Amino acid sequence: MVFPELRSTENYAMKNPAIASDLGQFSLCFFIKLVQDQGDHMVVTYARDQHSDVGVEIYPTEANVYVGSKWFRFTSTYLYDDTWQHLCLTWENTQGVTKLYKDGQFAEQVTNDATKNYVLKAGGFLVLGQEQDSFGGGFDVKQTLHGQLASLNMWDKVLSESDIAAQYTNCSVPRGSVLNWSVFKNLTHGNVTVEEP
Repeated sequence: MVFPELRSTENYAMKNPAIASDLGQFSLCFFIKLVQDQGDHMVVTYARDQHSDVGVEIYPTEANVYVGSKWFRFTSTYLYDDTWQHLCLTWENTQGVTKLYKDGQFAEQVTNDATKNYVLKAGGFLVLGQEQDSFGGGFDVKQTLHGQLASLNMWDKVLSESDIAAQYTNCSVPRGSVLNWSVFKNLTHGNVTVEEP
């Protein structure tokens, strides 16, 4: 999926409802290729009301992830080199642990009591390429994704490190139990294009 160089709030993909059942844990994985610019890139947001419940936003020197509207900053991730890279985010609400994996390898983790016992509620909007500042909208052109995105899938469990490593090594991602990439090709808006391999 190609998000064009000319940033616009019209360029996105959206699924609603995106999640059918409440989640106390999940894994979200995708391949991404970003051009070398200085802007920030909102990859994905999921929201049930005016606040995003889950999101991944990439800056030149870090990746910001939020779960339950709590932001976590991961500084070991550099993605602006115009090559395909693989990211996986896992979260579980027993310990409140959020982990980030880059190119099949564990990168960083954050433990936050605020996400313990948090439940990601079903029935919200999931948007690729834009930040939801309101439910299903409120997009800001400065946060638009510019680059390519592929194989975004979501599971209702924490994937093992070996499962995540295999996704990167094999350059293929199994179908997600919550979201699977194939549904998004018919859900694009604006000038987003889908390139089949």
